[in-house]
Amino acid sequence: MAKKKKKMIKLNQSIRHFFGDEGFDEGIERVPTESLIALAHTLGIFNGTTDKATLVKSFRRLWSEGETENRALIVDFFRNEGKVYPNPKPKEKPHEREEKIDELLEGFDITPDERRKLHASFIDIRTRKITPDKIAAKLEYIRYTGKRELLEKALEGKFNFDDSFEYYAPITYRIDTDTFTKIHILKTPPLNEKRLHEESLEALVPEITELKTALTHQKQEQTNLFLSSLNLSAHRYLTKEQIISTLKSAPPSVQTYGTLSVEILRDVLARYLHTPLTSVNTDDLIVEIDKQLILPHRNEPLEYTLSLHLDAAELSRQIWTEEDLAITSMVEEQSLHEERAFLGELEHLVEECRTHSKLLEMSDEVLYDVVYELLLPYLTLTPHISSKTSRRVLFSFDQRIANELLKRQRQALLARTVRDFKNLFPLARSLRRRLIFHTGPTNSGKTYTAFQHLKKAGTGYYLAPLRLLALEGYETLCDDGVSASLITGEEQLLDENATHISSTIEMLNFEVEVDCCVIDEVQMIDDRDRGWAWANAIIGAPAKTVIMTGSPNAREAITALAEYLGEPLEIIEFERKNPLELLKSPTPIDAIQPQSAVIAFTRSNALRLKQQLSKTYRTSVIYGNLSPEVRREEARRFREGETDILVATDAISMGLNLPIKTLLFSKADKFDGQNQRNLTSTEVRQISGRAGRYGLSEKGYVGALTGDVLKTISTLFTKPIEPIALPFNVMANFDHIMLVSTILEEKSLSNIVNFFVENMKFEGPFRAANLESMQEASAIIDNYDLDMRTKYTLATAPLSTSSPLVMASFERYVRALEQKKPIAYIPPQRLGNYALSMEELQEAEDRIKEISLYLWLSYRMGEYFVDAEKARTFRGELNRFIENSLQQSHFVPRCKTCGKPLAPNSEFAICQSCFNNLNRAKSGVNNRAPRSFKEEKRRGFHKS
Repeated sequence: MAKKKKKMIKLNQSIRHFFGDEGFDEGIERVPTESLIALAHTLGIFNGTTDKATLVKSFRRLWSEGETENRALIVDFFRNEGKVYPNPKPKEKPHEREEKIDELLEGFDITPDERRKLHASFIDIRTRKITPDKIAAKLEYIRYTGKRELLEKALEGKFNFDDSFEYYAPITYRIDTDTFTKIHILKTPPLNEKRLHEESLEALVPEITELKTALTHQKQEQTNLFLSSLNLSAHRYLTKEQIISTLKSAPPSVQTYGTLSVEILRDVLARYLHTPLTSVNTDDLIVEIDKQLILPHRNEPLEYTLSLHLDAAELSRQIWTEEDLAITSMVEEQSLHEERAFLGELEHLVEECRTHSKLLEMSDEVLYDVVYELLLPYLTLTPHISSKTSRRVLFSFDQRIANELLKRQRQALLARTVRDFKNLFPLARSLRRRLIFHTGPTNSGKTYTAFQHLKKAGTGYYLAPLRLLALEGYETLCDDGVSASLITGEEQLLDENATHISSTIEMLNFEVEVDCCVIDEVQMIDDRDRGWAWANAIIGAPAKTVIMTGSPNAREAITALAEYLGEPLEIIEFERKNPLELLKSPTPIDAIQPQSAVIAFTRSNALRLKQQLSKTYRTSVIYGNLSPEVRREEARRFREGETDILVATDAISMGLNLPIKTLLFSKADKFDGQNQRNLTSTEVRQISGRAGRYGLSEKGYVGALTGDVLKTISTLFTKPIEPIALPFNVMANFDHIMLVSTILEEKSLSNIVNFFVENMKFEGPFRAANLESMQEASAIIDNYDLDMRTKYTLATAPLSTSSPLVMASFERYVRALEQKKPIAYIPPQRLGNYALSMEELQEAEDRIKEISLYLWLSYRMGEYFVDAEKARTFRGELNRFIENSLQQSHFVPRCKTCGKPLAPNSEFAICQSCFNNLNRAKSGVNNRAPRSFKEEKRRGFHKS
């Protein structure tokens, strides 16, 4: 900057050389038009005008803008031109001005000193501006100034600008035993200016002297009064020594008392207000006080330093006069003012951040946390958000949320893309599909009629809820001469010439067009975990005719789906082919007739009932944890009369054709995976429908083992079935997952699944499916470096998260896939003829699930799962082991706590002794008496 200024000065001096020692603005007027036009061309600013006044104005503006480069070009132009444009008016000669001054002074009666002063006053004024009036005015001023100087000398003081007279007055101080004199500066009121001009010194001096004497006497009296008022022995703030030393050392002042020294002020503040004096700047004192401010949505207060500026003179006055010091109120007032201002600035900043992040819908807590994190480092001492700090925080905030904002924008785009769920199945939408709904109770022939249509179709799909039913469908098609393939999650029996496919519903291929598709048990659309598969199939089955079979409570749901799809729906109602009668009295366990099925709702209860019944009857058992092969074998034994009684869970409620004449409920409640609850009327009707199969018995009977269960079942049996509630669950397939991954640039399958469940909104009666097991699997899979297709395949595998054995195998598979190593099936070390305990049976059932998982994956990633045949072989051995075990009657239920055998008819998982110990422990905490088993049962004690 200094260099540039120096160069500018040099250029200004250079241009004066070409203009007769005049500046640029004067000299440029003397340059001819031709030279000005040439200069404009040189500077590149010529715009076609030849008007000299316009050119001069443009150059003056260019020169005044102060650009060094432009000024240098102008100087170079005139240097190269080599011409000088001097001032045509000659300069005044100094002797001419002096002659005029002397000539005018001859007309005034002045002293030599006045002549000298007047001559000095006008010697630098242009000759033409020197006039007699100006000289007369100056002479009057010189004479008045001289008079004032004489007065000041005579009176020993000086006049101020307001014509008041200021002088030094000696004032005597008598304090205790000390007497000393201090000089005070006193000042008279403003004197009359006219009198000062007109009256003589002889008149003014005595008058002003008398005024001085009166003022001095008045000041002495004030001082005496002040000194007498001082409490030397018990002053509120000052010691006697401080008072005397301050008065003695005070400089000349108008005040009676002087401003206290910094040391004394610091001492008083420290002693009486515990407030340290931190800074002194002339008469400005600064007190710094540590304060705390409670901030909104923040647990820790903001610590800051309040800087309070004090007037030393005013503070000294308050101390001398022993007034209450106003510092405390000043602190509160200033801190309140600063804190209110800061909170207003903070609120404004937060609102700006809220506006920037509106799409993210951040909660106040989260928003404030981010703002504080970015803002607090800038708040060093005082709580103030400057405009610069606000811009910095906003910039950092925008950077912080940029990725999340972009992701949310992409999420919004994604939601718009897939909101209309039916459009995710383009092949189904391209067909003019016809929907048919076969609805009616069990044993009404609705599925049989659907199969007749399916057999006649050129190509077709049968979609079953269970692998066992898919196998039955496959065998039915093959028995009737229809070329068919079987596709389930665990096995595939493929026929190259097949025209039909029988599969579990999850295995539907949405890219293979067929003439007819039968979707069985569509009321399963309401299932919490698997309902999405029925919704996806009904929406996306690529068939010209889609036949659905299900119970009447699905009617409204199917109608709503058809309306959403805009496809014609034909509803065909079926009646039950043989009657179903409700027994009027309970059937004791020792009075059960052959061809009866006893329904339990847990594996342990089913095995316990089998143990009891096996003492009297030949008994089969079916529950969900059994492999399809074992369930089929147990059903065959009952169907062919090898056993008299079937003990089953509600796993038999879908599609199994069994010669059940009487169906007896052992319980009227069940655990649905989340809560222990009573059965619904739909469940009672569906399970009861297994009794009295058409062609096997003329009538079916429904009852219960106990009176209380029969009473509940009777009520539910006759109660109208509640329709399935909307909306339905739907789930993304791999293409949908990849769409989410691409738009969101997301590699975590867990995040994608969570997004699909939590954020996807659909047109129509849908919501994202309950994908808890998929979310659990995704959380494991994301820990490994796998491509998205492999992740999706693993996450949709039939994973039993409640089995430690299955979960351990699953993690072994994932680790091997990451390392791209072949995965062997590891069989159990030894296997006897049958299980010796329920724990061994449970392990065998889990081994079946492990094999099912291995085979399911082998059909999809056969290059890694190389032991499929070995796994099938051991599945056969395990099935035989389980079948042999179920035909035994030696299972002894044991207490989960101590391992002791339980009573054969025990309904609970622990023995009476352990139950009493548990109850005593509870009563010790809750101060209540222990309850019995029956009381706990009534209160919902958790059963095994």
